[in-house]
Amino acid sequence: MFILGIIAAISGLVVGIFTKDLFWGFWVGAGIFGILFWQALDKISAKPPHKAQVTIFGKRQKRKVKVKEAEAEKEVEISLYKDEGWRLFPLNPLWYGYIPVKVERITFEVKSTVRTPDRANSHVPIVLTIRPEANYLIEYIDSGGEEGVKTQLIGKIQERIREWAMSEEEGPMSWRELNRAHLEAVSILIKAIAGKENMSLIPGYAQGIPTHIWMRYFSKPQPKKAFFKNEEEWIENNWKKVKEELNKMSNEQKQELEEAVKKRRDEIVVLRVGAAKILIQNLGIVIERLNVADIEVLGEVAKRADAQAKEQEDRDAEELELNFVRERVEDLMKPPFNYSPEQALEIVQTERGKVGKQIAETKVNISAETRGMIERLGFGLVSQFFKKGGEGHEPRRR
Repeated sequence: MFILGIIAAISGLVVGIFTKDLFWGFWVGAGIFGILFWQALDKISAKPPHKAQVTIFGKRQKRKVKVKEAEAEKEVEISLYKDEGWRLFPLNPLWYGYIPVKVERITFEVKSTVRTPDRANSHVPIVLTIRPEANYLIEYIDSGGEEGVKTQLIGKIQERIREWAMSEEEGPMSWRELNRAHLEAVSILIKAIAGKENMSLIPGYAQGIPTHIWMRYFSKPQPKKAFFKNEEEWIENNWKKVKEELNKMSNEQKQELEEAVKKRRDEIVVLRVGAAKILIQNLGIVIERLNVADIEVLGEVAKRADAQAKEQEDRDAEELELNFVRERVEDLMKPPFNYSPEQALEIVQTERGKVGKQIAETKVNISAETRGMIERLGFGLVSQFFKKGGEGHEPRRR
């Protein structure tokens, strides 16, 4: 604004001197100011939200700020940007200009197919939510913007998840273990993406034991059996191997380790629910969410698993049904019914529709001629019966 005023004032003064009319020079200056102001005014969109990376003569600008790191202050460079709304860019784009950058949340899914050591293929979908970081818009632009960042993240995630799933030392040993390894998968993925500097560090003296083992050991309640095969050596004999390592540490080191493990666990939990703020400076983004969705085993293994699951469901249903029959038969054998076991079972089976009792009714159609013959024959037989009865017996007197 100040610069626009200076330009307008100088222009008006020049016009006033040449025309020897300062009043005319004032209005010329005011007009030039209005034109420059209108030309410099631009709106940065708020729907969807944007930031404006400032450029001067086409070069993206940075500014220096002081940040606290530990107990000391240091000077760092961050992007020079302007927020959404109406902003001034004098002589845009020749002098002051800007690059609009959309900074809304970006949620996408990374689809990966992995193979576990039991040679079963599984589909592992990973859901990420990221947001461009305004202080590092230059890095975000250099990374290719939204599409470029997504491409880089997808490549890193697919490579690391496949490597982890196939490993016999750190990963699951079977597709069944893989389906239970959501927490471990998030932990190794965020470490691969964000790097150690953006996560809570486990002290160096505790690096002899994998981080997920420490998280399992310090969890409450503490597990008594292994979730995965490669955990068995650590959990057996009531965590004997882990306790041996702990005995080598001082009380202060034990407390420091437990706090670091708790902090790492909390970071992973927050990351899974979408409330994290993990800065990836070289990409110019913040990761807010990283989660593993439903893992699905593929191929013939999936068919066998479905068949086994259905068989188990049938067995459970049959057991439930037999328990009901048993209880119902016992009730019918008790007072006031007092049925025999055979009668009680028959009643229960009838109630369940397993045994049916029916009354059959048959209708026969005959011709009119035949019906008349039957009627005459029947009448004759009745007459003969009463006639014979009358000859051989005297009527009973009362």
